[in-house]
Amino acid sequence: MNHIGLKIKELRKKKDLTQEKLAEYLNVSFQAISKWETGIASPDLSMIVPLARLFEVSTDELLGLVDSLKDPRQEELRKIWGETWDTGDVAKRYEIARQAVLEYPGNFEYLVWLADAEASYAIHHCKNKSPEQREHQENAVRNYKLIIEDCGDVEMKNDAMYGIVMELSGLGRKEEALQYAKQHPQADELMRWCLSGTEKEIHRQKMIQKKLGDLVFELESGHHDLQGIQAAERIVKTVIDDENYLWFHDTLMHNYIWQAQCLVKSNRYDDAICALIKSHYHAVQFVEMFSRGKESPLPYTCKILNKSTFDSNDTCWSGTTTLIEDFEDYLSWNVFDVIRDRNDFQELLDLS
Repeated sequence: MNHIGLKIKELRKKKDLTQEKLAEYLNVSFQAISKWETGIASPDLSMIVPLARLFEVSTDELLGLVDSLKDPRQEELRKIWGETWDTGDVAKRYEIARQAVLEYPGNFEYLVWLADAEASYAIHHCKNKSPEQREHQENAVRNYKLIIEDCGDVEMKNDAMYGIVMELSGLGRKEEALQYAKQHPQADELMRWCLSGTEKEIHRQKMIQKKLGDLVFELESGHHDLQGIQAAERIVKTVIDDENYLWFHDTLMHNYIWQAQCLVKSNRYDDAICALIKSHYHAVQFVEMFSRGKESPLPYTCKILNKSTFDSNDTCWSGTTTLIEDFEDYLSWNVFDVIRDRNDFQELLDLS
């Protein structure tokens, strides 16, 4: 059986695996791998199929014979795995994942299965904070690490990184979780699980501001849906219910410009003028606030954002004009020609 030892060594190097890593995949000692490769010992017969699958060769090739291996087993495993998601049977899903990794060591798809299944099993079938739960969480972490370290598929690695952050946080290893979170494309989303106390609350409020801005942007998209634009206004004013809008003065200034456009197109000229007056007010407030924010960060005072501040020095500005100058430019748009000769419109021009 010296041939199989030499073949294992050849295929291991072709896969760019160390003896230690191969041993980890097969759940044996690295000394056993060394003995196989030097001919001192041979792998047990139960290891032949897992070895062939890991190296992606037929058992005949591994044993020095010539033939191809047809493998319907993988389709069978995927079918059973999929059924557990339909039934919600977490325990069966865990057993299928274990079996898949046992039969196909080194297969990253099945390692993802097992890591996810360990994490789910810990939540749904173990007593909270029990040694059994911790064991499953630690197993999930170990498998996620294997995927992160060795898998070349970016999507799988990102999925594993997401999973390991959740499990490490659950285990109380938040500093370690934070290092993985920072590497993930959704770092801001994941960091909430790695922080605690005031630091966590500040981060949470930062995310609220970001999501509020994103929601407003989507509601205002196209600047032609008055209902959506007015909904955006109400949402901002609901979150910041004390009128200390800071950065969101910019948001409201533009919101009222978009409202005024829609109102003019609906022949609601008086309402359009009211919207323009409000837009000008928020432009003036923003310019004043931005100047004060250069000296020191300004705190939000509403309950939802009371640990957040606005710092003008941290703001990237895409143009050279002030918001008041932008407001004046908006008034020159053709859409407002129909109300341009009104005295109240002219007063707005004089103000700007």
